[in-house]
Amino acid sequence: MIVATCVYVACKTEEYPQHIRTVTSEARNVWPDFVTHDPTKIAECEFYLIEELDSYLIVYHPYRSLMQLTQAMTKYNPQLTLVMEELQNTWSMINDSYATDLLLLHPPHIIAATCLYMIMVLKSPLIRPSKPPDSVKARIELFAAFLGNSGIDLERIVENVQEMISLYMRWENFNETKYKNGFVKLLFGLSRE
Repeated sequence: MIVATCVYVACKTEEYPQHIRTVTSEARNVWPDFVTHDPTKIAECEFYLIEELDSYLIVYHPYRSLMQLTQAMTKYNPQLTLVMEELQNTWSMINDSYATDLLLLHPPHIIAATCLYMIMVLKSPLIRPSKPPDSVKARIELFAAFLGNSGIDLERIVENVQEMISLYMRWENFNETKYKNGFVKLLFGLSRE
């Protein structure tokens, strides 16, 4: 039973999903004396196995890190205080990061710093059009100095910025109608055969 459960969990882990009934059936063929026809036994054993392995998927959300970074930026220099629109846009960008695997690969402060960078540096002139360009440039330089002094891994921020930009490019180039029509053609083509 444990071997069959290990195979079932390994298939899930490797993103090669197998239906629990298939695993149960195959295990029953190999070990007919030890495995029952009831797939709920493997499902129950799965929880015990994961508990024994001390395996937990814990994802820390970047929102707290965002608030801590914004407070630290304000203490560093009051000119780095975010306006409400910047904070909202950063929060929204963090929400967008959930469409990627960044939350599984990087700590929350890196993702929060990435989103802050994108708002402060890449979008700042768009958000604050009433400010003169020199003050926007000075603010960006202050933010760069803050990041440099913070000890945050800048290479990881650059990687994450590239990932987020590619996500937005995919979203911008996505044409739902084109894919919907393709699926319809595929379905009708399969139903005729």
